Amino acid sequence: MSHTIDTTPEPEGPRPLPLKLADGIMSAANVAATAWILLLMVLILSDVIGRNAFLHPIAGVPEMVKFSIVGIVFLQVAHTHRKGELIRSDGILGLLAKRRPRAGALLDCAGQLCGVAVSLMLAWAVYPKATRAFARGEMEGIAGHFQMPVWPFLAIVTGGSALLALSFAISAFYAGKRAL
Repeated sequence: MSHTIDTTPEPEGPRPLPLKLADGIMSAANVAATAWILLLMVLILSDVIGRNAFLHPIAGVPEMVKFSIVGIVFLQVAHTHRKGELIRSDGILGLLAKRRPRAGALLDCAGQLCGVAVSLMLAWAVYPKATRAFARGEMEGIAGHFQMPVWPFLAIVTGGSALLALSFAISAFYAGKRAL
């Protein structure tokens, strides 16, 4: 038996400007990731055609795909969470919220705050790697064949983690309001 928990209730009346701005940034990141997926599909198709029709693949496609997957995930994860579509196990939370709504909201708030902490720790851990990769000009690939910089992808992981932390914080705020 499934109980749906709404972790992203919208405030009554007009939405505050910071919330509109946060949602807009998360939506824009999601749109950018979707466009990136389309471009990646064209790249992969072109590589397959090049390999089979002309016996000449596009250099660096495996490296581009490898890093693109990570970039796409981190561009989309905050928006996915904000819309309440991120996978989570909420069986116990659902039962608790049904029987004791305030306790359920408090548990939801605690879970969202854990999400804030984990997301911020990830951003904190990756940020120095991104700045170091930028300063050193760190590249992925084979010299003379194909190389691409690593730092933009690490920056996306850092920014995406920070946006996810913001999304968790917004959800924690509204869960906390429900608990009071």
